[in-house]
Formats: sequence, structure tokens, C-alpha cells
Amino acid sequence: MTTTDSLISFVPVFSDTSWLVGLLMFAFVSSITPGPNNILLASSGARFGSRRTLGHAAGIWAGMVTLLSLAAIGIGALTAAAPDLVKALQILAALALLWTAVSMLRAAPSATKTEARPSDKPWSFWQGMGFQYLNPKALMMAMTAVAMTPLTTTPSPALVASMVVAFMLVSIPCTWLWVLVGAALRQTLSTPARQRAFNIVMATLLVATIPISILPAISAA
Repeated sequence: MTTTDSLISFVPVFSDTSWLVGLLMFAFVSSITPGPNNILLASSGARFGSRRTLGHAAGIWAGMVTLLSLAAIGIGALTAAAPDLVKALQILAALALLWTAVSMLRAAPSATKTEARPSDKPWSFWQGMGFQYLNPKALMMAMTAVAMTPLTTTPSPALVASMVVAFMLVSIPCTWLWVLVGAALRQTLSTPARQRAFNIVMATLLVATIPISILPAISAA
């Protein structure tokens, strides 16, 4: 492909960018509102601080990039053709969230707000990334973002890249804000009683995301 051909391939991306406005608004609303990812990030920020939560957050971002890219090239059609597989994944996601909530409730409070037990570890990059393929909100966000993008039967790489970059430029600071909010709360979690209360609240919010996002997906599958 010549340089001229490469430039021409980008023309459709910028000739009509009205779709970008809707995409950016959707990315902001869906990324800033509570969901499994944001609840987990806020809890991790409070327990481990922003620096130790960075791997978890980066895994979420990488997972969303791959989800958006796969949805754009038509992988989403495969899920429609295999509803039983989708249902199994959603059930697995519900169990994973329940297990995480129980772990929060069982976590022993530390003597100080900055002290953590040796066995306590934040989620890794790979755990954060892998969870996106089970997270119903992440799947919905990817499929909706693709539906808002003027993709053709054979998507242009430039258009797909523009969609992914635009979405992530909004999504990354929104999700990181939850980490910072959690990290800011560390200053108030100075007693075991406050830590227990915080864990109960976060575990409850996490479980609350199951009927809101996962159960409807299971019943529709």
C-alpha cells in the first residue's frame, strides 16, 4: 500500500465524525457509573493504595481494548450463535463476584490504615484483563460502542483504531478516578471498625451489581 492509499483509508474516519460525539458521551457515562470494575478498583485503592492497584487497572484497560477490537471484527456474532456458552460465562461471572465479595467480608482488618496482611494482594494485570471477558457490563459497553461506530462489513483498520482510542481516552481517566477515590478513603480507615464497615459496604455494592447486570443477561440468553 502506498502512502497515498494509506491517507485515503483515513478519509472516512474524519470525513464524518458526528458518531464520535455519541461514542464519547457513551464512553463517559458507562465508564464513570458504578459497576463490577469500578467497585473492585475503589476497594483495591482503599486497601492497597493507587500504586499497587495500577496493575489491576491496566489489566482492565487492556481487556477493554481487546473486547472492543474483537467486537469490531465481528466476534460478537459468535456469542449470539452460542447462547448456552454465554449463559455459562455469565453464571461464572456471578460466582466470581460472589467469591470476591465473600473475600472482602472475610478480610481481617489491619492494625493501621496502611498496614496489610502478607496474604493480601491486589488483583494482577492478568486477573483484571481476564475478568473483562466475564464482566457483563464490559461486554455490553464493547458491543454498544461498536454499534455506534459506522463500521462496514469489512471494517477499516483506521476506523476500528479510532473507535478504540477514542473510547479508551475517556474510559481510562474515569476508571482511574475510582481508584483515587478509594485511595483517598484510606485516610479515614484508621480503625478496625471502619475497615470492617467499608468492607461490608463494598461487598454489598459488588453483590448488588449481579442482579443489575448479570441476571438479566442470563435470562435473555
